[in-house]
Amino acid sequence: MLSFSDERADILKLIFRGWKMKIPKAIRAFGALAVVAALALSVPVTAAETGDDAGQFGSITVTKLAREGLKAAQRQDWATATAKYQKAVSQNVKAPELYYGLLQAASRTRNWTEAHAALEAIFAEDASAKAHLQGEYGQSLAGVGRYEEAIPILNKALATIDADNAFLNQKLMAMAVKIEKPGEKPKVDMTQVPYFEITAKVPIPERNVVKASEVSGNSKYALTYDNLHHYSEFIGICTYKGYKKEKDIAFFRPPIAIFHIDEVLIGPPLNPILPVRYEFHDKVGNPTVPSGWTFGPDKMPKPGSRWLIFIENAVAKREAYETYHGSYGRQEATEENRNKIYAIIEAHRGQ
Repeated sequence: MLSFSDERADILKLIFRGWKMKIPKAIRAFGALAVVAALALSVPVTAAETGDDAGQFGSITVTKLAREGLKAAQRQDWATATAKYQKAVSQNVKAPELYYGLLQAASRTRNWTEAHAALEAIFAEDASAKAHLQGEYGQSLAGVGRYEEAIPILNKALATIDADNAFLNQKLMAMAVKIEKPGEKPKVDMTQVPYFEITAKVPIPERNVVKASEVSGNSKYALTYDNLHHYSEFIGICTYKGYKKEKDIAFFRPPIAIFHIDEVLIGPPLNPILPVRYEFHDKVGNPTVPSGWTFGPDKMPKPGSRWLIFIENAVAKREAYETYHGSYGRQEATEENRNKIYAIIEAHRGQ
């Protein structure tokens, strides 16, 4: 509990004696021994954290700031306590109790302007409190340089020490209890809760479920422009020139197509003449030869056509480069397809 009657009395007497001798000496005595310096809030913070709790002040923000201020006062971090209480009382919420915490913290940091403002707010809310806070009021007046006003008030405080010594203690204790007490949960009148009768079963819509085994590099879900960008070491706009005619070209033994690199979008500056293994499938699942399929020039692109080429590893294997997911790594260089890859490249620029 707070107990400061003897110390408070000695301080007030010392201050007043110094004032009667000489104001400058009294000021020094005042700075060394402050009336409110005898106060030390000893109420332990025991309430559990309540998250977004509006508390007894009806405001989540005010309650949070007040609890932070109280904890700071417990560890005697008076500067933090002053800042937290000041923010709390500035929220336009009726919380006059917090001015007692602000008075205590501001006095301990010798912030007399803030302490005096806290006292004025206390007196405005409860005029009877002024009679019990004469020592604190006189101290704050002296702190802001109003010495002539402070002397008679401090003189008056000496005559009421016994009656007033527990007042501020009780106010601080009451404030701490109110800060820590959680707010009451609103009661719900169940008779006013609307009742909905279920008259028919609502079917749960079917969803396309992707199995874990399907989310791999060999599934159809790998065939996206994002993956084309992510897994390709080289991306370029190329013109198809022709292909190497070999004796045995088949569905699973594709020819080597010759492209000319017109523009490199991503990757190293490869030789402008780009040999590419021209796959006829996208390597998803277990591809099979289409019924009636035979190789012919019609299976190759039109010479002079432009393509987006995505090469997974920018190292030639068996005299040719391999595109990402085979045939999927060749996309016609239409304006739509170019804009798709441009947008992805731009989104990853600088990464």
